Amino acid sequence: MSQVAENLRGFLARVKCAKYNGSEDFLTKEFQEIKNRAAAFRQDSNYSSEVGGCQENLKKNRYKDILPYDQTRVRVPFLADGPGSDYINASFIQGVDKQPRYIATQGPLSHTVVDFWRMIWQYNVKVIVMACREVELGKKKCERYWPLDQETVQHGAITISTVSKNTANPEVVLRTLRVMFQEEVREVVQFQYIAWPDRGIPDSYACFLEMIQLIRQYQGDHKAPMCVHCSAGCGRTGVIITVEYIQCLLHKQRVPSDFSLFEVVMEMRRQRPSAVQTKEQYDFLYHAVTEMFEKQLIEDHFYGNLKENKAPYYDDVAALTVTSRTLHPNRNKNLAVRISMPAAPPNMNNTYAVVNKKSPAQGSRTLDARSPPTSHVQYDNVRPHSSASVPVDQLYSTVVPKSNRTSTCITAPSSAATIATSSSSYSLAGNPTPAEAASVEYSQVTVPSTVPSLNHVRGDNKWGQPVSSAYAAVSDRQATSVDEYEFVFDASKGRMPGGVSGIGFNCRIGKPKGPRDPPAEWSR
Repeated sequence: MSQVAENLRGFLARVKCAKYNGSEDFLTKEFQEIKNRAAAFRQDSNYSSEVGGCQENLKKNRYKDILPYDQTRVRVPFLADGPGSDYINASFIQGVDKQPRYIATQGPLSHTVVDFWRMIWQYNVKVIVMACREVELGKKKCERYWPLDQETVQHGAITISTVSKNTANPEVVLRTLRVMFQEEVREVVQFQYIAWPDRGIPDSYACFLEMIQLIRQYQGDHKAPMCVHCSAGCGRTGVIITVEYIQCLLHKQRVPSDFSLFEVVMEMRRQRPSAVQTKEQYDFLYHAVTEMFEKQLIEDHFYGNLKENKAPYYDDVAALTVTSRTLHPNRNKNLAVRISMPAAPPNMNNTYAVVNKKSPAQGSRTLDARSPPTSHVQYDNVRPHSSASVPVDQLYSTVVPKSNRTSTCITAPSSAATIATSSSSYSLAGNPTPAEAASVEYSQVTVPSTVPSLNHVRGDNKWGQPVSSAYAAVSDRQATSVDEYEFVFDASKGRMPGGVSGIGFNCRIGKPKGPRDPPAEWSR
């Protein structure tokens, strides 16, 4: 087991122990400690908010008690036109690599939408995450800063149009925006979580974690920070940033052995005031992170088992190719699959083989996967598969055709049967047609003289093929007497050649033997 997996298990064990050891609610204690420590920041000179609190910038703040720290605030000098025009209620938050990865900001006001888009353009933001609705409980929470479907709006010198709108999951709306300044055009993706009440928690852990995964996919390796906002840019915004930050720790395999969600939230609060604003949100964080860690452990266990067996099923698996070709003009949808097996496998000569054909009319030629097969195929030989093109006459000219093999007929005690031989032709693609089947020849079967009636009982079946060979079937036991069999007659079915009536089937039925006497010892 990897060290990261051990660290994840250690965190889950500590959480379980804290929940079920009979003590008071540890989440309430932890969150209260977070609030106490954050309140002390106000007396610390390293956490000042003078710029956001000055007179010219007060109107740019949605809430007067949520002001960005001067040490982490986002400056927007792009297209600034006067003193204080570089201010926006937004804060940088560092990622795993100690570089600004997030911009936590408030929902734009009607008179700060231009500042919002100036910030998006200056920092080349690719992903925007909105964790609120425009109106909640009858109060305006965020100004709509994007156009409706298939519309275009102008905010200052920047033009925005909506390219598409989709539903990522039942609780997340995904929009693709086209942002243009002068002659340059960029694409920005916006996620809007529509099922998250103010100062509350999402309705579903699964939808929330799925959105976090999608955010990471769209952000990719983009170096610019992603923008996250709700109404005030602290509570719901802090939850999203915290979970995405921990997701990055998992992805980079950098979860420490002493991982503490308490410390992560405290680090967020040092960069953005009131990040993760309520105890319910803090409790939601614990549940989401626990579920995320458990899922990661399951995936590590699954892929770890796969990595234990590193030997592939095929040594030359890269040579496995599937090609389509036309087998016949009327069968152009058939597929031919060519599989390259491992080099020199053990005991493969008797297991893997290919059947090829020889065309005596065309002489020597090479096999070509693109050439369609002929109507009739003579199976001459079976040889191990070889990927090289070799003349057929060299490969398949030494083995006697299967049709020349012999088989033994039924014999009576008084005489011996002659050997019956037969030859046939088959079509490679499918069953033989009636015309092809008619060409099958069967050699005459010689029957012992003790069965004179059998020689003239011949007939044609419904395909027009001779059926005399049916009486020469191979049997493990010999017939001891002709009287053991009788012919079944049915005058309504017509008469067979030779004057014998039948029911349409060339067969004999054994006569019943009758009751047998009981063993002698039963009479005692």
